[in-house]
Amino acid sequence: MLLHSLFDLLSLLCGYLLSTWFRRRYSLERPAGISDPSQYHYYLIALLLGLVGGSVLFGSLNLWLSGQSGLAKSMLGGVFGAIVAAEGFKFFAGIRHSTGLYFVPGLIALIVVGRIGCFLGGLADFTYGVPTTLPWGVDFGDGVARHPVQLYESATMLLFLIGLLLHYPRQPQFWLRQGFYLFVLVYAAQRFAWEFLKPYAAVIGSLNLFHLLSLGLIGYALFMLKRSTHHAA
Repeated sequence: MLLHSLFDLLSLLCGYLLSTWFRRRYSLERPAGISDPSQYHYYLIALLLGLVGGSVLFGSLNLWLSGQSGLAKSMLGGVFGAIVAAEGFKFFAGIRHSTGLYFVPGLIALIVVGRIGCFLGGLADFTYGVPTTLPWGVDFGDGVARHPVQLYESATMLLFLIGLLLHYPRQPQFWLRQGFYLFVLVYAAQRFAWEFLKPYAAVIGSLNLFHLLSLGLIGYALFMLKRSTHHAA
């Protein structure tokens, strides 16, 4: 678990460094639509509360549903909570712009590096995959080869990050307007797929809690992408 904790710290550092570089490189002083410094600070507080609250709430709830006790964190739950907090803040503040791209590179770095830490955490982390006969199955110490779903997620989001960094200079307005929703769509869709390879308890049919959260985020992303495309036309 010490190694996992070190990777948690490393993921935060990588997220901070990549975010700082991206914002300075493209002169993104604040999220779009937020010009007042005090409003920006309140916005960050709302995001942080949503991120931490959603992460612990849904991570721990998934443990309970799977017959385990204790507290846990979930990046998917954190993203869900942060979006609820951000959209609530924007509604009451009268902000109609997409504000999320400002955070996307850092979030992806957090996911990519953090999932490697989950992989190294092994069975104790409870993020491993179901048994597999595929040649890249990984034995986490119990003699069973399992899907390295943590690495599947890291690789998928790393590819998205590369695409963002390569394409942003050509179409900055597209990314500022729709980039966050595209990130949410890709992140939630790949999580929905990988959840079928995890040993979590089903909630509805064959779908676990994180399947349901992923479906909610996919619906949100598709709705917002359609709305932002309409407003840009």
